[in-house]
Amino acid sequence: IGISAVLLIFFAAKGIGWYRWLHLSSAEKAGTITEKMSSHLDLTEEQKGKIYALNLEKVTAFESARQSGQHSRKGWKQLREDWKNDVRGVLTPQQQKKFWHY
Repeated sequence: IGISAVLLIFFAAKGIGWYRWLHLSSAEKAGTITEKMSSHLDLTEEQKGKIYALNLEKVTAFESARQSGQHSRKGWKQLREDWKNDVRGVLTPQQQKKFWHY
């Protein structure tokens, strides 16, 4: 019973997180992603602005593809790779080393 209760709480918390995420605007999603990246990568203010623009572009592209029904695994992968390459162009070599897992 104890394990079941822990699992129930865990999955309920995950569900609440996804529910909240789905109801954020594109700008709020991009801001959340940017803040997490900023704290992990120690971005400068100039970098934060550029990264925010890239994140907003990514979120908008994903949402647009999802709404139009034109999404595919290959399409998602290409959008993600394009975003990663653009972000790497903004980062310093040291920050790029930290960025590998995104």
